[in-house]
Amino acid sequence: MEDSEADSIFAPSTSFQGTLKQSKSQVSSTVWAHCRSARDGDDDLDPKLKYCTHCTTSPVYCTNISSNMRKHLKSRHKIDVEIPVGQVQATTLQQLEQLYLRATLSDQTEAIDAQVFQKHLDQNTINEALVSLIVVRNLPFRMVEWPEFHTFCQVLNPKSASFITTAHSQIGRKIRDAWQTHKDTVRKKLQSALSSIHLSVDIWTSPNRLLLLAVTADFVDCIEERHVKALLALRTVEGHSGEEQFAVLLPVLQDYDIIKKLRTIITDNSDINNTLC
Repeated sequence: MEDSEADSIFAPSTSFQGTLKQSKSQVSSTVWAHCRSARDGDDDLDPKLKYCTHCTTSPVYCTNISSNMRKHLKSRHKIDVEIPVGQVQATTLQQLEQLYLRATLSDQTEAIDAQVFQKHLDQNTINEALVSLIVVRNLPFRMVEWPEFHTFCQVLNPKSASFITTAHSQIGRKIRDAWQTHKDTVRKKLQSALSSIHLSVDIWTSPNRLLLLAVTADFVDCIEERHVKALLALRTVEGHSGEEQFAVLLPVLQDYDIIKKLRTIITDNSDINNTLC
């Protein structure tokens, strides 16, 4: 679009400039059109007062406030006087009308809408939000095959169709990718920690009766310079013995490359944990 065209789109028209110059009395003229000035015989000859021309019996309603007269006309005479559009609203409406009229004439309306909608879509952000929704709320992977889910997404943004998968088989890969990304972030934080790393290790039994070795780390983050805690692993273990726990723990420490930064290991008071340490 050339500069001259852009200027013509956004520049207020002559009639619109006239609207900006309207006085308050002109804006409320639709109300005062139903009124007359004071005259002989009226109770009050104040020139500021306006008298209702629809009142045929005394007392004739009078006021100098347009909103009060508007209420009187509606309640007493069933006349609904439309409230004039304010100057700001008039400016906005006219500029939008000019913009979309020109876009329609040049067959660009759809292209403009597409650019606006698509500008707010980011594939990585959408993947992260989708994975978080499914994992945190324990939703089925096949939710991405629900027409209702995609209908909802496209109501929010019509251009989202090509950004959200419709194959549940891709969700597992997206979750693994997200997990690896977050794991790499944790690894970097551990390796650059300001303090030594202290581990907490314990075995938990899952609802399906699997033994899981939970490994958490406490350290001082180098960026935030505060104590943080991170879950490093939740892996299946064959049994409670120290040897079996160590066989699972050691690869975790090697994976994060933090063996040399270890300081303490906290476990419960079972004798088998002495073997682990």
